[in-house]
Order: sequence, then C-alpha cells, then structure tokens
Amino acid sequence: MFTTADVCVVGSGSGGKMLAQQLARAGRRVVLVERGLVGGFCPYLACVPSKSLLLSAAAGLSWPAARAVRDEATGGRDDSAAASELAADGVVLVRGTARVEGRGVLVEGEGGPHEVRAGTVVLATGSTPVRPDLPVDLPTWTSEEALAAGELPAHLAVVGGGAVACELAQAFAGLGSRVTVLVRGEHLLSREPAWVGDRLAEVLRADGVNVRTSASLEVLADLDVDRVLLATGRAPATAGLGLDEGWLTDAGAVRTDARCRVVDASGAVVEGFCAVGDVTGISPYTHTANHQARTVVSELLGRGRDADYRAIPRAVYTHPPVFCTGDTTGGDGVRRAWFDVTEVERANLLALSAPREQRRTLTGGVELFARDGVLVGAACLGPEADSWGAELSLAVRARLDVDLLAHHVRAFPTWSEAVYPALEELRG
Repeated sequence: MFTTADVCVVGSGSGGKMLAQQLARAGRRVVLVERGLVGGFCPYLACVPSKSLLLSAAAGLSWPAARAVRDEATGGRDDSAAASELAADGVVLVRGTARVEGRGVLVEGEGGPHEVRAGTVVLATGSTPVRPDLPVDLPTWTSEEALAAGELPAHLAVVGGGAVACELAQAFAGLGSRVTVLVRGEHLLSREPAWVGDRLAEVLRADGVNVRTSASLEVLADLDVDRVLLATGRAPATAGLGLDEGWLTDAGAVRTDARCRVVDASGAVVEGFCAVGDVTGISPYTHTANHQARTVVSELLGRGRDADYRAIPRAVYTHPPVFCTGDTTGGDGVRRAWFDVTEVERANLLALSAPREQRRTLTGGVELFARDGVLVGAACLGPEADSWGAELSLAVRARLDVDLLAHHVRAFPTWSEAVYPALEELRG
C-alpha cells in the first residue's frame, strides 16, 4: 500500500498524538504510525496508573479496590477511544513498525507493507526502560509491568532513586507490600538539591519503606524479595528506525535544534525531519513532549518559535509531592535561600485538623536560586507543591526579578506564602 501525506508522525505518545491532531485540524494531510497503544505509555502504563495507585494508597484502599480504580482510569488499556479521536480529526492511523526510508516511512504491519511518503517526518517514538543485569535470579518488573500488574508482591525491591522509583515505592507500600528501595547514590532524586532527596527518604521511611542509599545490587542476594522493580531510567527508542548514525547522540537520542528539527553531528538541519518527546533525550516528561509538539506545529504552519527548556517542571507525585524547575545546581554567581514550608499558617491549620497519626508526615521546604537578582531555579517539597510551585516555574521562564516576586500578593493562608521569606533573603 502507498500513501502520500504532508506529515507522517511516527509514534502516538502524548506529543505525537497532539501534533498529528493539531496539524490535521489546520488542514494538513497527516498519517500517524503506531505499533502499540494509541496515546503511548502515559495514559495506560505510566503517568495515569501511577498517580491512580498513589491516590488509592493515600485513601487507604485495598489492593483489589486500587487495581479496579487503576483499570477504570486507564480505560482497561483500550485505545479505541484515542484512535477514534484521531479519525474524527482526519488523521490516518497506520498500525505497525516503522522504518525511515529516504524522505518517507516504510511500515510493516498486519496488513502487509505500507509505504508513506511525506513532506515532513516527525519522530516521536518515545523511550524504552533500561534493564540492568542483576547478580541474582529474581523475577523482575519494569515500571510498565508494575503498573499493569494483577498481583501485589509480598516484598518488592525497587532498584533506583528517581521519580518513578519513589512514586511506586510509596504506592506499593501503601497498598500492602513490604518495600525496599536500593539507591546507588547517597540521595534520592540525585539531580535535585540533596535536602529534597533526604526529606523524601524520611517520608518514605515513615511510610514503612526501607530506603537504602549507597547500596549495591549485591545486597539483593540477602533480601527475601519475590519481585524486583527496575526503575533505573529509560533510553531513547531509536533501534530499528533506520536513522542515520550522524543524527544520533552518543546516548542514542535524536539530535534536534531549538525548533525541534533533526540536525546532524555538524549541527546542520536535516531537511524534512523533526523529533519530539523522549526520543530527543532532552527532558523525559509528557509536558515536555507536548511543548515540543507545539513548537513543531508552529514551525510547520509557518509561525516559527523556539522550544524553551529553562523552566520545565520536574514533578514527583509522592505524598507530599516534589516540584523543581530551572537551574537548582547553584554555581558561580548564584544566590540561594531556603525556607521551611511547615512554618506557614496553612501548615499549622493542616496539622491541627489532620488525624494525629498523619501529622508525622507534614514536612517540606522551598529553596530559591537567583542570579543577578533574577530567579533561575526553585526546588519545592511539601503539600500541594506540584500546584503552588507552578508560579515559580513561570517566574523562571519569564525571567522575573526577585524584587517583583517579593512584592507579588499571594492569598492567605496558602502554601505559596512560603516563598516570601526565601525571596526576602535573596533580596538581602
């Protein structure tokens, strides 16, 4: 079969699906190629089910009840509704495995070979889990397998210290598993300020999770576990796509410029190719993929805009959540200020109204980073931090100065008031 299109999108994750629909609505002929579930992992095997299990655990639901809620939230992992949305917008869906052939794509599917020739090919193939070798023979899960599981492990070992490891450790512990987390480094969330990971470790331990930092995988031989969850990162899904090696970084990600156009090793634009989402290796979040998708739509519709990654939110949906944005590494010329979130009036009210057994988990902080009087980063941990931290993400993106932020009026009593003392310290 042979099809021509203005745009061929390879991969229907959040970014690919959004991009295809917006271009189709704008009158472009769009073909979308997908070998798995339409919509990608997020709604079925990642973001949605993980948040569902976390909320069910926090609500005290049993494992069978939490599993039922998860399956309802993910639509039973049935992508027919998502496929119907594409059709309603005029997007042609081709199911199968794609390989780049010149300026087009060759798809191998159940209906036989399908060649798609397009003016632009957008790569949106996502990522695949990294599976480290274990020193012992134990049954393992990737995060996708854990989030689709039917059984609840009696003792689950979680290998890794990132967002996925922390979220699933807390979820499974809250639903009845004994959980041990093995972290190679000294802190959870190693890319954020150390206090964030340390306080989150305290929270997890209070929830019954055995967090072991600076841990070797050799300790698995001494743990009586019946399942190991591998949460050690993901790699761009480029294998089998037939891409030119010059388009890929050493880490296997597709090279892109500020407009999300594919570039080669010299930085020259590869005409007719763009890439969005995890396959670019830039920022492994659904909202980043969506930002890149909007960037490509603007480029292909002639409006042109650069992607801006300075203030991409980095959220961890534990209880309490973590929210970081911008540059939180410090460095030359950067001033930093920290404040304890539990000292605001909202925290006092929550502590007084919460059941006594829940008061021990009330913890949090906010650290702000500024250079030349302008906010460049923020790290937040505390109740609803994923919501009130959004103000700081916008401030970093807009390059707002500390003085303006210090005089901005925030409602009382809200968690966002915690930024006032830190801002005043930065004003100095």
